[in-house]
Amino acid sequence: MVTGASRGVGRGIAEVLGECGAIVYLAGRSVDEPATPRRAGTLTEVADVIERGGGTAIVARCDLVDDSDVDALIARIERECGHLDVLVNNAVAWDDTGAPAFLMQPPLFAPRTWWERNFDVGVRSHWLVTNAAAKLLNLRGGGAVFFTSERQPGLPGMQELVLDLRGTTVARMALLYALHFRPHRVSSILLYPGFSRTDAIQRSFEDDNDYLSNWSADEFYARTASIHYAGRAAATLTADPALLERTGTIVTSHDAAVAYDFTDTDGTRPDPD
Repeated sequence: MVTGASRGVGRGIAEVLGECGAIVYLAGRSVDEPATPRRAGTLTEVADVIERGGGTAIVARCDLVDDSDVDALIARIERECGHLDVLVNNAVAWDDTGAPAFLMQPPLFAPRTWWERNFDVGVRSHWLVTNAAAKLLNLRGGGAVFFTSERQPGLPGMQELVLDLRGTTVARMALLYALHFRPHRVSSILLYPGFSRTDAIQRSFEDDNDYLSNWSADEFYARTASIHYAGRAAATLTADPALLERTGTIVTSHDAAVAYDFTDTDGTRPDPD
């Protein structure tokens, strides 16, 4: 099950897991049309990509801040599959503006909705979905819960305040869930994709957004990863019988690429910030 699977890193992870033979439940609100203004991508489009590649995808319309929606989806997975091997908590309620100007300004310039979009969805939904899915994850053991997020920067102030707090909170969440899942041989990992070329970021670069205005094309592609890089990381980590040794840790897509000897879709092995 991948939350926020209609676009961005969630889409990349879902498509790679589907390519690897998983039955992928695509969870989100954008079924046939984007549910959020100025956003691109739908669950139906992702399902089509997976199925054309020979995989199996199930579109599951779910408002991830609605407790009853989440409970209904987990009950559906239990009826149809009986268990859950992999959960990817990826949802966050950003719009499709790419890199807004306030990211480079002091916290007082951020709109108040910025907190809600990051924490109501990007934190609470992770907690809600993981709790709801725990029973199905624990049934067979050997599975994994991945949380995607920013990571806390080494130097305070190098990340926008709300993003820094969200990354810190989600990393702690992955660690604490690891304590509870370990007896069931289920791993809990913060998977940090790195700066990825989502549709919004790609457009921001092409539109000469202030955040990326000094980057050349060579620099942009060298310092970013495709949305499928994190998918390859999730797939290879899931296949590792010794994954439990990594539970509770932060793993970057680059870390996984080096450890498991895979590359991004263009044959490179980027290490984006």
